Formats: sequence, structure tokens, C-alpha cells
Amino acid sequence: MDRIQPREVVLLADDWAGLVAWYRDVLGFREVSRQEEGFHYCHLRTESGIRIGIASAAEMGVEAGDRGRNTVVLQFEVADLRGFFGRLEQAGGRITGPATFNAADGFWFGAVADPEGNPLWFVDRNCP
Repeated sequence: MDRIQPREVVLLADDWAGLVAWYRDVLGFREVSRQEEGFHYCHLRTESGIRIGIASAAEMGVEAGDRGRNTVVLQFEVADLRGFFGRLEQAGGRITGPATFNAADGFWFGAVADPEGNPLWFVDRNCP
């Protein structure tokens, strides 16, 4: 049996250029490669190695529904969740679950929606 290797998670966007710009400019992802001939696709990566791809939903034949009802959620870890959420709000991010402290397990968590409504969960490094 073939060994499965990690690749990027792919988000399908209604506004491809806008979503690429948001992940790059607001969340700090770096463009690794960008395809604009034939189809639109951008591979992005963080300094810590998180990889995502963003493709045009229309070009993939997908009509997105209510993305807030996704059954797949991207989860990221940040060192200072409250500070990160403050900066994210200043950059126009939509907080869907405020920074909250889980006293039982000793970590901060919260939720955000990207410009297309995709849910993103954030936790601090103390999350079990």
C-alpha cells in the first residue's frame, strides 16, 4: 500500500485573489507558488511549515454554501492568543468565538472566520 504523505489543505474561494491576500497579509502566510493560467491556485506556507492551497471554487465547479457550517475546521496554534486576536480584529478579522480561558486544562482558545466564512480555530501552546 502507498504511504500517504502530507500536502496542503485546499480552500475553494469565491474571491480567489482576496482570500489569498488575507491569508498572506493578515495571517502571515508566504506564497510558495501561484498559478493563474488555465486555473487559479496559490500554495501558501507559514514559517512553521503549515501549508494551505487556495483555488477558485467556480473553476473547480463548486458552489460554496454556508461555510460556517463546515464539518472540517482548520486549527492553528499561536503563542499569545489574546494578543493575536487583538491584532486580528484591527486587521478586519471576524471573531466568531472570543478568546476564552479553559481553566480546567489551562489554555486559551477562540474562533475566527476568514473573509469567505471558513471557520478557523486558534489555541495557545498550552492546549493539550
